[in-house]
Amino acid sequence: MRTEPPARDGAMDTLESLRASLPPDARAMVIDDSATMRRIFTKQMQELGLDVTACHDGREALAVLADEIERTAIIFSDIQMPSMDGFEFCWRLQQAPWYDGTPLVMISTCSDAASVIRVLKLGADDFIPKPFSRDDLAQIIARVMCHD
Repeated sequence: MRTEPPARDGAMDTLESLRASLPPDARAMVIDDSATMRRIFTKQMQELGLDVTACHDGREALAVLADEIERTAIIFSDIQMPSMDGFEFCWRLQQAPWYDGTPLVMISTCSDAASVIRVLKLGADDFIPKPFSRDDLAQIIARVMCHD
């Protein structure tokens, strides 16, 4: 019995096109204080074909990005983190002289309108509430990276 391949959606097709246009060493970055969330995120991103740099807070992420911004295709940051929360990370990233406009998506269980508006005003490109699926990630990546 011959089976048909699973139906593809536009976001997955767009992701394949985006991956083809990215440098072979391009990565996504996830910033989350939860080791479990970093593992889940990394697994989902790898299923989409992107390697991941994972950081536990905004301070670590800024230090890593200062050296690796040219390899980073998209950044995902949690909002609620100790040491440096996502609001401060977003603001500091926008102020960094080396920041090149790499798409920034904020992620959080806190999805009240005030928080979403605040991160967008601080310079984030989009927001995705937790929990999210691999398909949610594919759609948001396609949306923010094709926004140009």
